Amino acid sequence: MSSKLALLIKVQKEREEQLQANFVRAQQMYQQAEQKYQGLAQYRTDYIQQSQQQGSIGLGGRQYNQFLAFISKLDEALSQQARVVQQSRNAAEQRKQSWLKMQTKRKALEKLLQLAAEREQLTQERQQQKLADDYALQRFMQQRLLLNSD
Repeated sequence: MSSKLALLIKVQKEREEQLQANFVRAQQMYQQAEQKYQGLAQYRTDYIQQSQQQGSIGLGGRQYNQFLAFISKLDEALSQQARVVQQSRNAAEQRKQSWLKMQTKRKALEKLLQLAAEREQLTQERQQQKLADDYALQRFMQQRLLLNSD
């Protein structure tokens, strides 16, 4: 039984490592998406500030409309990127939960294997003690027979 458990633990451990790697990749994708979002937000802020500084010089109606259209496109890009961030955060969390669930299963199997090994060890110790007791009883009986025969 313990060899089957050991094999199962090995398989579980390999699967756990795969799930951990999946989680790490998903976490990296989430961080990259977040950085991209932050970069877009910073670009939008910088663009508005720069346009405001140029605005003190004066923007024509057409330039102002182009400015508003560009800000609208940036807002749309930010909105899309926010969805990507949320999706990648959710994916990372799901992969983390899968990894942790597999880790819990593996630890339970390792505990079961440990208990089986301890039970097997106890059984062997009892068998050895029984053999020692039987040998001691035989020696005692032989000595008693020798004493009674004298």
